[in-house]
Amino acid sequence: MNKILLAFLWLFTVAISYWYGLSQKLDSNSLKLSERKISSPIQVTGGNKTALPKLKSKSSMDLESGNMQIREVELDSVSEFENESQDSVSDRLSSGNPIVRMQAFAELLQNPTEGNIAKAVEAFDKLPEGPSRFSELRLLTFSWAQVDPKGAMEWVRGLDGFDERIATGSVMDSWARNNSDEAIAWAKENFDGGKGSENPYFVGIISGMAENNLVGATDLMSELPFGRVRGRAASILFEQTWKKGEDVSMHWAENLPEGSLQNFAYREIGEKIAREDLGRAVEWVDNMEETEVKAAVSEDVAEIWARKNPVDAAQWVASMPEGEARSESMEEVVTQWARKDPTATAEWLNQFPSNELMDEPIQRFVREVVRDDPEVAMTWAEAIVNEERKERTVTEVKRFAERVAQQKEAQTKGESSQNGNQGKGGGRPRGGPPGSSPK
Repeated sequence: MNKILLAFLWLFTVAISYWYGLSQKLDSNSLKLSERKISSPIQVTGGNKTALPKLKSKSSMDLESGNMQIREVELDSVSEFENESQDSVSDRLSSGNPIVRMQAFAELLQNPTEGNIAKAVEAFDKLPEGPSRFSELRLLTFSWAQVDPKGAMEWVRGLDGFDERIATGSVMDSWARNNSDEAIAWAKENFDGGKGSENPYFVGIISGMAENNLVGATDLMSELPFGRVRGRAASILFEQTWKKGEDVSMHWAENLPEGSLQNFAYREIGEKIAREDLGRAVEWVDNMEETEVKAAVSEDVAEIWARKNPVDAAQWVASMPEGEARSESMEEVVTQWARKDPTATAEWLNQFPSNELMDEPIQRFVREVVRDDPEVAMTWAEAIVNEERKERTVTEVKRFAERVAQQKEAQTKGESSQNGNQGKGGGRPRGGPPGSSPK
């Protein structure tokens, strides 16, 4: 045991001695190098100490030279990587895989420089025309408008058809997010329509403003003339509010001008609620006062319920107080129910007293059954109270009946018109119009 310990101590002593001698040699070399004198020292005036130029040993110069070579290799590798990356983007911009292609466009247009925009335009022009490139078009024009909306619109005006419409909306949307006043001014200045005409540029502008200025977007939409542009803008704004919550949509609808816009908003809310919770939508309608809003909302709720269960929907509508809301809701029940069981629908209608509020539901019933039984349709058409509506509906039935007769005569060569004229669903409606005796 002692021998092992002595051997270990001897080896440790040798190692220490070797290390000490090596360090002394290094210190000696460092001292000699520091004692070298410079033949012409540079004197710096102003009381500063003499500054000596730094010398580099051959070994350090060789090391730096090697580093430079390594760095050059690294730069070459980066350059090659960038070239390969650019080639890869170019290939993906024209890929037949829409996901790969969209990723390449997004990657390129994330930094919408003049060169990247030009490259994206070139790639877009090579894509097949049609809906398959609409997504790339939206991405290109939206990104372009972030830096040069006027330049983007100048290019868009060279497009045709759906390409132009989609690109225009995308540019105006992007532009309005950054500077809505400038976008509005440009839209007014560059619209060729006359006073009171629908300016299509405002759809995109309102869409962009809705992201950060819902009040301003709503005011702008409310000022538009009645028509398709205002309708599309209202739909966009409603969807924006609904994404933020039902309470936000309700508050938005409450503050709209009374009339068509407010009715539209409440109808949209009612439809959303009915699709999620039909019972809550029905309760909401039942608690409303008899107004245009109730008529609008109840109509949509009745349609959704009647699609699922027309019998239950009919019972709910029948329990409503007589008025516009019940009349509008009856139309939707009749439409859905008559397609499945016209006989039951006729019997249900026959329980209500004849008056002008029943004219629209009856007219809807006539249009649903006239294809299967023009004779019954004519009976109900003649029961309409409003003379103008009745005359118009009777004329429609007569024209349709004449066409049916001509077709049957050509097909059956004199076969009785009653043959092959069976009703669908529950068969030929047996119930007559309100106030008539059953057939």
